[in-house]
Order: sequence, then C-alpha cells, then structure tokens
Amino acid sequence: MEVYKKAQTVLLADDDPTLRMVAAAHLRKEGYEVVTAENGHRLLELLVEYEADLIVLDVDMPTMNGFEACKRIREFESCKNLPILMMTGLEGNSSIEEAYRVGATDFIAKPVNWTLLKQRLKFMLRATTAIKELSDSEARLAKAQDIAKLGYWHWDLKRKVLTLSQQLQELIKFPSTQIDSVDHILDAVVSKDREHLRQVISLAQTLPTSFPTDFFMRILVCQQGKRTMHVQSSLECDLHGEAIAIHGTVQDVTERVNAEERISFLSHFDRKTHLQNRESFARSLDGMIRLYQGLGGVVTLVLLDINRFGRINDIFGHTAGDQVLIEVASRLKHCLGTFSKSDKYVGTEICRWGSDIYGVAVHAKRSSDQSGEIPVALLATLVEPISANGHEVSLTGCIGYAHVSDRVEDTDTLVRNAETALRHAKRQGRNSAHCYHSGMSQASERRVLLEGDLQKALEENQLYLHYQPRIHAAKNIIVGAEALLRWQHPTLGLVSPVEFIPLLEEMGLIHNIGAWVFREACKQLKIWQDMGHHEFVMSVNLSAVQFRDVRLAQEVRDVIQNAGIQPSTLEVELTETSIMEDVSQTQATLMVLKEMGLRIAVDDFGTGYSSLSYLRSFPLDTLKVDRAFIRDLTTNDEDKSLATAIIAMAQSLNLRVVAEGIELQEQASFLLEKSCDEFQGFLFSKPISAEAFTELLTSWPNKPNHTALPSRA
Repeated sequence: MEVYKKAQTVLLADDDPTLRMVAAAHLRKEGYEVVTAENGHRLLELLVEYEADLIVLDVDMPTMNGFEACKRIREFESCKNLPILMMTGLEGNSSIEEAYRVGATDFIAKPVNWTLLKQRLKFMLRATTAIKELSDSEARLAKAQDIAKLGYWHWDLKRKVLTLSQQLQELIKFPSTQIDSVDHILDAVVSKDREHLRQVISLAQTLPTSFPTDFFMRILVCQQGKRTMHVQSSLECDLHGEAIAIHGTVQDVTERVNAEERISFLSHFDRKTHLQNRESFARSLDGMIRLYQGLGGVVTLVLLDINRFGRINDIFGHTAGDQVLIEVASRLKHCLGTFSKSDKYVGTEICRWGSDIYGVAVHAKRSSDQSGEIPVALLATLVEPISANGHEVSLTGCIGYAHVSDRVEDTDTLVRNAETALRHAKRQGRNSAHCYHSGMSQASERRVLLEGDLQKALEENQLYLHYQPRIHAAKNIIVGAEALLRWQHPTLGLVSPVEFIPLLEEMGLIHNIGAWVFREACKQLKIWQDMGHHEFVMSVNLSAVQFRDVRLAQEVRDVIQNAGIQPSTLEVELTETSIMEDVSQTQATLMVLKEMGLRIAVDDFGTGYSSLSYLRSFPLDTLKVDRAFIRDLTTNDEDKSLATAIIAMAQSLNLRVVAEGIELQEQASFLLEKSCDEFQGFLFSKPISAEAFTELLTSWPNKPNHTALPSRA
C-alpha cells in the first residue's frame, strides 16, 4: 500500500506581484504547496494559519522588510529550525551578513535563477529534515537517561550474594531482588554468550582483580526476545586492599547495536537491493585487479543499464520500480553464482552502480577467456517479465564492458572504458552488449572532425537556412517566420545545430556565420515582402557571443540598408539566459537595436531566470514560451497553470506572446483560449526551405478569423 505524502508548504513573501506569480508557478510545478504574501507583516499572519515547511522571503518590502520579518519568525519556538531563504537585490556583503544575523538559513541574489532556487530549496529541506531527525534522536536519548534505563547490580564476594536494583529487574524481567545462584542469569543468556559469562563469573570468584570492567552479553527478555546488554563494572576493596565486592551497571543497548550494524551495512551495501554499493565494489575491484597482477588471467568490468527505467516509475509508480530493481538484482546474483562455481573463474563481484545500472566484475583464470559469455548471460536474465506491484513489466537492457589489459591496469581507466562502452551500447539500441575498444572515442574524433570542417562549411555552401512559419493565433494566417541555420555535412549528413553552434561559439566563428545568417534572412524577407507580404516579420536568433560583440549594431544597420527592408519587420531573438548575463550591457545594446526600429524577442522564456520584473527594464516586444511548457500542456495541470501565468504576465507588460513547439490541436486550442498571440510548431509546419515556404505562403488559408486550425504541414 502506498502512503500518501503531504505536499510541503512554502510561504513566499515579495512585494512584486509578478515575481510572486512566476515563483509560485515554478514551485507548484515542483510539487510544493505555495502561499504568498505581499510583505513581512502579512507573512507573520499566514505563519499562524499555515504549517510551513520553508519560507522564501524578499529583503526589500514595504510595511515590514525581510530582515525584520525573519527576526520575528525566529522568535517563535516552533520556527527555530524552520528553513528561511532570503532573496535580495541589494549589492554588497552587508545585506548578506544582516540576513544571516537575523536568522536566515540561506540567501539567493536577484534576479532569481529558478533552476538554482529549486535545487537550493531541496537541499535546505533535506538538511532541515536531517537536523530534525538528529534533534529527535538526541531527545530520545535524553529521555532514556531520564527514566533510568541503566540498571544497577552489586555482587558481594564474601556472602556470594548478587543484588539487582528494581530498575534492572524491570529491564531484564528478573523477579527477585536477591539471587542466590547465578544459574538463573546463565539460563537467560543466549547460548553463544553463555560460556563467556561462565568464565567471567569464575574470574569474579577466583581472581576478582581480573574481572572485565566492560563487556557485552545478549539475553532473552520475556516478550522482547533477544536483547544486547552493555555491562560496566568496578572492583570494591576493603582497607587491606582485598576485593570484597563488584558492582556496576547494565544498559539495554539493543537499538544502538542494531543501528551500528545497520550503518555498517549501509556503508557497504545498497539499501534497496542489498548488493554492494559502488564504493565497496570499487574496493573489491581494486583487490581483484591486484590479484590479477599476480595470477594473470583477465579481469572484466560489466555495466548493465535497464532501458527506459524511468517510464516504469512514471507509469506504475515507484513501488513497482523498486520491486523491479530488487528482482533484477536477485536474477543477476543467481546468474553470476552459476559462473562463480565454475573452475574458469577466480572470483566475481556485483553491485548496484547507479539508479538503474548494475556493475559486475569477473576474474577469469585464462587470459584467452575474455568473459564475453557473461554479458550475454546477464542480458538474458531480463527476458522473463517481472511481476511488480500487480503489474507485469517487460525489460530490456544495454551492457558495456571492458577488460584489464597490459595498457589498462588501474580501476579508474577500467571504469572509464566500461562507461564509454555502455554509452556506445545505449546509442545502438536495446538489448545490445559492447566491449570497449579504442575506436569508441567517436565523440572526441567527431568533435575534431566537425571543428575542422566548420572552417570550410560556409565556403562550400554546406550551410543553409530553413524557415518555420509563425501563425497569428486568432486569424490563422502566417505573419512571419523564424530563420533557422542548418548544416548538411558532405559525409556525416545533417548535423544538429545543438551540436555545431556551440562549436562555432567556442571556435570564434559564430560572428562570421551569424552575419551571413542575417544577410540571407533579410534577402529572403525582401523577396516575400515584394510578393505582397508587406507586414511579414522575419525572426533571427542571436547567440550570446554575437550579442556581446561591439560590431553587432553597425553590422545589423548595414544589412538592413543593403536589403532595403523596414527595420520594424525584423525581429532579433535572444535567449533569456543571455539577456540576463550582463544586465547593464544588455540594456545598452538592446536600446541601440530598438532605436534602429527592430523588434526584440526573448526566446525560450521560462527556462532561465524568469524575472519579469527585470525584463521590464528591457525594450522588449515579444516573449516566446519555451516548448518545455507546451509539450505536456494537455495532460499536466502545472504546465497549464505556468503557461497561463506567463501569458497573463506578458500581456500585463504589453508583450506579444509566441508559443513554440505546438504539435497538437488541443495545445493550440488551449493557448488560443488564453489569448496567446502567435503559434509556432509542427502542427502548422516543420522548418522548410525558402522555396517550400513560398509555396506555403501562397496556399495558406488567408481568410480572417478562419476557425479551423490546419493539420500538420
């Protein structure tokens, strides 16, 4: 049965309504319950109403600022350890020092990087939970001492009488305050410890000075089973130095011993599968390699990854996912056990390498045996479906493995090679097993190849532009296009911009290539405008490297003049992250472009800082909502809320909203209902050549207020 876990509550205080709305949307997407306040005074009122798990608090607020609110919060006994994150746009160390002085747990600077904020909140909550658990443990220990879990005993060596305190009787359930025979105690001690206790008792009677002062014994306590007792003692002598008595304490330390055993287990083994953890496995692998260096043979490291394991958690739940991991571990252990019994192998080890990855190490006796049969056998263990939480789950996996050789005799290199082989296997598809070889450094070789060929790609006309239409949401007409750079490599085929544009930036070629893109896009824009599409707008992406180039503004001005287009029909797109890198420089450059008459758009909005309050200071025209918020729009309520919030806030700033990545008519219908201005995505057309785009322009249904959205082009 799955236990319902209450969402953690975040109280958020900031006087900026825009920031509150965006922050709340982001945090709710992460699963938090969010309650907002406009100042510190209102926050204190909400703190009485809600049981907060965490507080996010702006420094600069009216009525009561963040410093004063934080100080007041810490005055509540229940809030002594409540994590408080302060947001500050103030410069200098003084505001940070003041935040910590009044009791803040941590701080974050504005503009807020939401990805960083979400991670910081997770770690704060995790740390607070750990502190609370530690505090509870200490409280339990104090209570145990309070109620005297220590029992006292006294052994009169002269009269041969053993006396137990009332507390000790209750602790070990002995009925009498005086015991004439130690047999009663021996009967309660577990058999494995009984002989040791006999020797201790014999020492007390024959040689008291050798009686151990500190030892453990396990006894059977009525209705409690086996308990571990910690016995401490001291010798009592008369005036002549002769031993007359031994007295001491007994404490039930069962919980502590169990905890220590548990800690010891967790330091070496995975809690879920009970396999070795990675650290323990690494030590075992080191030992195996040292043994190989003496005996020879071959040592192989095998890494097995379960394909698309995340989907099991998503579809069937984490309980089912855990059961799958446990069952796979059991199957792998059984499979490996059959090899361990063979004379061909010196030893085998297995571990849980990562979340859904298992590691297997094998030392075969013969150097000619490269242990290729083991990867095949391990993959075969996944063939049979697994029953998990009432569902039947079918699995596939990928394996990468590497051998110790004359050139590879250290653990780090062996691990690196096996991981490289695993990445290669995953690229090849499911149920594949690949042994590492030097040719697998394809990524590095490909990178070197691309770097060399990029130098001549423009000269040899390998680079070209495709155009993706932008659709007026209400009128269903094409109002513009985004120019997108493509590279058709002569031998590698189509290379993704995600792969080659970062290389252009690193190599310093982005400026020349970017200038060419600008010229080509503006030439094409002029052609379409001359065809009668006078209000048609062309969007061109700028990288952060281009944007920081002092030559940008003049070159853009020259291109516009040479092309003979109106600046108002040209829109430059910058990513949200690049805009926020250097605020003062960004404002200056954008103002120059704006004065020239260009439109300014923020691309991929919502994936970076998401600070609309800061975006107010920039001369923007358009906000392009990132496809990440559109993808699950029809099925994810959080994405619906976030998209709705972004559209509403953009409209409040008089910004035009373009939704990217629309693939389903349901997505378009929802966004149209929320008054999104423009659409872009495969539902309307993929990026296409200029010739194909011209045909699309002439054939598109240009009737105003056309009700039916077109199918994917």
